[in-house]
Amino acid sequence: MLFRKGITVIDIGTDSIKGVKFKRKRGTLFVDRIGRKSLPYESIEDGYIVDEAAVGNRLNELADELGCRSSKIITTIPNNNLVIRNMELPYIEDEKKMAEALKWESEDHLPYPVESAVQDFKILSRENGRAQILLVAAKSDLIDNIMNVFERAYLTPTVINIQPMALISLVEYQNHIENTVAIVDIGNSGTRVVIGNNHNIYLFRNIDIGGFEFTRIIMEEDNLSYIEAENIKKKNGLPEIEGGIESFELAIEQIALTGLGQSHMLISQARSLADQIGRSLDYYEMKFKSPVDRIYVTGGGAKLAGLINVIRQEIGRELFLLDPFLNIGYRKGIALTKEEFAIAVGLGVSEVLEDEG
Repeated sequence: MLFRKGITVIDIGTDSIKGVKFKRKRGTLFVDRIGRKSLPYESIEDGYIVDEAAVGNRLNELADELGCRSSKIITTIPNNNLVIRNMELPYIEDEKKMAEALKWESEDHLPYPVESAVQDFKILSRENGRAQILLVAAKSDLIDNIMNVFERAYLTPTVINIQPMALISLVEYQNHIENTVAIVDIGNSGTRVVIGNNHNIYLFRNIDIGGFEFTRIIMEEDNLSYIEAENIKKKNGLPEIEGGIESFELAIEQIALTGLGQSHMLISQARSLADQIGRSLDYYEMKFKSPVDRIYVTGGGAKLAGLINVIRQEIGRELFLLDPFLNIGYRKGIALTKEEFAIAVGLGVSEVLEDEG
């Protein structure tokens, strides 16, 4: 059974590795241990691990802390080079032949040669000899890159899942999906917008603005190191703007009049992020002629004080913080950072849902 020796989820992000060890307790999902290891600056770039030795060492340390050597290991791949597409093909009963047909049919949908891709698919529906399919693809060298790091830490992942599906599964597990939801995951290297329900992912978009872009502004404006700028960002957050839409716009204008200083650039970056999030929501609603039921926000970048308020004001929609530990038990004394662990918990939940299905 899935939880005989427990499962451990490892999420390697741009600035840290998160790990969660799960077990079953009284028939429910239970967090037994949780851990996080910071990564050296620029050890991961554009989704690729460039310093495999450093990341492997941190992963090894985390594995020892979690005590997960005998667990089933689940991990994920970065979103930077992930392709998710909805496709329609003639239905083929033989799964291997279906996969082969999909491989060549997907050639026009990939930004890299199909020969260098690793693909998986999910059949969403079948009707009149046609199949609606959700295609997932990533570059094979990216998978090799991740597996090399796990090998350095003497770990072998048995499941590699995708982050958008993990986030949708988490919301489904919490019984929050009635129709279609949007999940905005603000990470360090970028922001992901996932729109879907418990049957399909309708839209998946990478936005290049993440937590690091705000750190970079502080680094360049004040000539600081990455760590110094990160500390200032965490301490100060964005310039505080109170009131409704009119006072918000007035405050933005006042900040802009002071010149292109740090405050103006930080707010401008936040507004740019909000604009792209809003465009993603509008695109989905225009294409599918269906509203987004709820918008959830998560990710380490969401901890930046004032950022969610700017996004809320800019897009004019209600936002909800996604609590990954809702309806999930955990050991007393565990320090939980809700924003950073949504993907890790979602990966565990995905496996449970799959096992129970």
